[in-house]
Amino acid sequence: MALGSPMPWYGSGAATFILRQTNDSQLPNGFVQARKRLGRAEAEACYIAPALDVDPNASHTWRALLEHLVAHAGDFGIQRLYACLPAQGEASSLLAQCGFAPYVRETLFRLRAWPETYATPLASFVRPQRESDSLALQRLADRFTPPVVLKSEGAYFKNHETSHTLIFQNWWQPGHQEGLVFERAGIVEAALIWSRGKRGVWLRYLGNPMDRDIVEALLREGLTSIRANGLPIYCSVRSYQSALGASLHALGFEDLTELTRFVKHTTVSIQEPATNKTRLLIETTFPGVISTDMTPPDQPS
Repeated sequence: MALGSPMPWYGSGAATFILRQTNDSQLPNGFVQARKRLGRAEAEACYIAPALDVDPNASHTWRALLEHLVAHAGDFGIQRLYACLPAQGEASSLLAQCGFAPYVRETLFRLRAWPETYATPLASFVRPQRESDSLALQRLADRFTPPVVLKSEGAYFKNHETSHTLIFQNWWQPGHQEGLVFERAGIVEAALIWSRGKRGVWLRYLGNPMDRDIVEALLREGLTSIRANGLPIYCSVRSYQSALGASLHALGFEDLTELTRFVKHTTVSIQEPATNKTRLLIETTFPGVISTDMTPPDQPS
């Protein structure tokens, strides 16, 4: 279906590129696939093959595929390409060699055992997320996310070339994901957001990871609401949220691996009409002789 798509970068469509062996090149066969983020000039590299440990020349296939992906994405107006890989290993090093810059590290946690069910003292401040919470979630992301991460993830845009405004990332918004917020005295202090997939549920926390009472209240209420029906539950904790790890451990989560997120800024061609054209008039007296008289024609020489 991906290969037959006439418009691979349209909507949230996937773009797939295949590399095959030829008489001139003996690189192993491979493919790369990226999926566009809906409503944004961004895409995520989802799959790439073959595995680097399958063939000693697989790294050359990766380079060829990634270079083609970056060029093709730029031609179609994709400004940023993202990838997420284990922090250690040849794959991360290879992506860095291809121009992808690491911008944040994450620890991936998985729920090992469901915590004992009981209501926390702050549970009354937890409620379901509403569409009207988008601005409050923007503020949480802006307050508790380092600027370098916000810029890498395209959270800012220029407004009239004078100021920057935070755009709340649309894959966090209600309708795309579910979530709870912690609201006290009319102020949203934290949020827990999750997305469901065929193979698991992914949690994300917004807020101050040092407020363990709020973290526990949101996580306990969230786990009660999710009811994963046997699917594993994951939570990624970024390096600037390290205090969140202690709360997850206390609730029965275990850390699995370290991940690194990469971004590649593409070169996008822009066509602009030429408004001012510089003309150079060269006068010659004899063939091959260039006049050195630069006096304007309306002034005496």
